[in-house]
Amino acid sequence: MHYLGLGKTLFNSSACLITSNGHRPQIELVLSERVNRNKASGVWPEQALRSILPQLTGTRPAIAENRDVITPAQHEAILDRAFPFYEHLGTRSLAPFSSRNPEIRFVTHHRCHAMAALAMSPFRKSIILVIDGAGTRASDFNPEHPEAGIHLPKQTDGGSHALEACSVYLQEAGTLRCVEKFWQHFKPSTRAPGHHFSEGLGTLYEKSAEYIFACKRSAGKVMGLAGFGRPHEIGDRRAFLEELHWNRAFQGKGKREWEACAEFELFTNLAASVQGHFEQSLLSLGRRLRETYPDFENLIFTGGCALNCTANMKLVKNGFFSEIYVPPFPGDESIGLGAASSLYHSDPANVWEPFCHENQQGYFGPRSSIPADETVENVFVGFDVSRPTSITEHCAQLLEEGKVIGWFQGRSESGPRALGNRSILARPDRPGLKDHLNRSIKFRESFRPYGCSCTHDVSHRYFNITPGFNAPYMSFAATTRPQYQEMLKEVTHVDGTSRMQTVRPGQNPLFHELLQAFGRRTGLFCLLNTSLNVMGEPIVETVLDARKFLSETPVDGMAIGAFYIRKQG
Repeated sequence: MHYLGLGKTLFNSSACLITSNGHRPQIELVLSERVNRNKASGVWPEQALRSILPQLTGTRPAIAENRDVITPAQHEAILDRAFPFYEHLGTRSLAPFSSRNPEIRFVTHHRCHAMAALAMSPFRKSIILVIDGAGTRASDFNPEHPEAGIHLPKQTDGGSHALEACSVYLQEAGTLRCVEKFWQHFKPSTRAPGHHFSEGLGTLYEKSAEYIFACKRSAGKVMGLAGFGRPHEIGDRRAFLEELHWNRAFQGKGKREWEACAEFELFTNLAASVQGHFEQSLLSLGRRLRETYPDFENLIFTGGCALNCTANMKLVKNGFFSEIYVPPFPGDESIGLGAASSLYHSDPANVWEPFCHENQQGYFGPRSSIPADETVENVFVGFDVSRPTSITEHCAQLLEEGKVIGWFQGRSESGPRALGNRSILARPDRPGLKDHLNRSIKFRESFRPYGCSCTHDVSHRYFNITPGFNAPYMSFAATTRPQYQEMLKEVTHVDGTSRMQTVRPGQNPLFHELLQAFGRRTGLFCLLNTSLNVMGEPIVETVLDARKFLSETPVDGMAIGAFYIRKQG
């Protein structure tokens, strides 16, 4: 049986196919941005869907969909008023995937996040916490919805106009039950024309990112910038946003204009204040949830706010939960998966099983992106292409020598972070490495830190974590141990932490083998790992994308499958 989920979201739209196959369902998740090469693209997911359609030939899949803030049907009606959208779909045989098809199930936004988390959950019982910028509007919950009734907002909270801000689910095996839901009501600003503010925690972060970087999708940059500022107390979130001097917000574009802006102190203090408030709010909520639901000792945190690895680690350190898990794609990249998962897990023919830590992985990109030997040889005509006896030993030697290399293997990561299949890698103790990457390869702001991947068995040697701590998706910023602060300073942020990844052999055998090979040569079983892209572009998806990246950046070479490739001359 095939289950198709369509994430028709404002950003990071997607199409996801789940196929029943024994204990573990087979997942293919295609992001629009990876196909059209527009970062965080929120187009109607036609190209992503087309990548999956060949697998649906002769089948009749169950289909579900979601969009944040408004419904997919409302969005499609807007598109049709702008141009003949429904006619466009009809001429391309895509009409069955429009919201006009009465057989398509609408799944609410936070439930999609929770269902994606359920598909990845390593626990038989957990609390699933969803926090993001904005979910589904209250008026779009139909009366039969499992979260309607007691969870709908009061008129004082915005009534039918309110949007999801935070939802709490209890997971028991393959079932979910919503037990709490918090709403937010956006109102026009009284002081900043064109802006709308709410009391939502995710909205506070998004609007602050918009203030500092002129882009509400830059929340990760706000987190990184916070370490340079002095925090101030935030009380009422809406009032705080109203009181900002929006005429001082960054209005430019790009790294160069931002770094030349005269408001660095203002921006760093704002970032520190928002990050501090976020952490306090999350810790307070975490403590209360553990007390309220004492039979649930594990937490899954998802939604866009779960990308805040600094706050996540502080939640771990407070010890409220036995274990905290963050999926590899907590943001809207997972909405297509969540919609498909809702169908899959509502089918009694399918048996839910936990996704054990030993085999956790988030490489669900298109199977067509796996590099075939013939494709590599054809695409890289005119390049220096070699096939070493062992690609891992060859690359370990290059990394030992201080080279910066691209690493392109298997299916792509389905989330925003490089996890060892689409990565730029370098030895983490190379002096000046961060500045070199920011200046010449990634073209990022100079303050932004880099992640570190290490073998799971020795990760506690370098970072202040307990032996056996699981961080397969760079979801936690752990403190670098004092004896390694100098050696790992290129992957350690100004606050002394590193966004680290622990890698088990069952999660990514080839990448684990590379880390081991580098460790045998250097005594250091970790590498700087950042996504295979430049700032403003999506992660490299195909071999053709890889050729473009290699041609346009000064990396020393790239491993693709069993090949190592360099530019001629």
